[in-house]
Amino acid sequence: MVWRIAIPPSLVIADFGCGDARLSRLLPNVVHSFDVVGLTEDVTVCDMAHTPLPSDSVDVAVFCLSLMGTNLVDYIMEANRVLKQDGILKIAEVESRFDNIDNFINHLQKFGFTKLHKDISHDLFCFMDFKKKSVPGKKNKLPVINLRPCFYKKR
Repeated sequence: MVWRIAIPPSLVIADFGCGDARLSRLLPNVVHSFDVVGLTEDVTVCDMAHTPLPSDSVDVAVFCLSLMGTNLVDYIMEANRVLKQDGILKIAEVESRFDNIDNFINHLQKFGFTKLHKDISHDLFCFMDFKKKSVPGKKNKLPVINLRPCFYKKR
């Protein structure tokens, strides 16, 4: 994933669902690493729907294989909350989890994001970049976002 992030070192990043916080070790940027389990001391343990970051405080929000919860709407709303105006939302996910990627993109636009880039040229993964353009309306007026579960083949 790190090669997909071409951002200046001065930008602040929030890594939602960071796992072992690898991104924070690979980039020179300030990276706030969040996960439900603290695999390393660099990880802030929290629900990704409620991070301790102030509003409008980060330049880039990253979801790399981390849209796994049942409350994806809350995750996307939290990313919007912590992103500065014109901040970048980066999503990398397994392509087979989407029923329809274009519908997913359209839903994200209702959360205040504009699509900048979509790359589905890889065998397994889809990479998307969005820009924050506005704050979403009331939660009950926003579309539900569901992704298929990940299934792993036993080898």
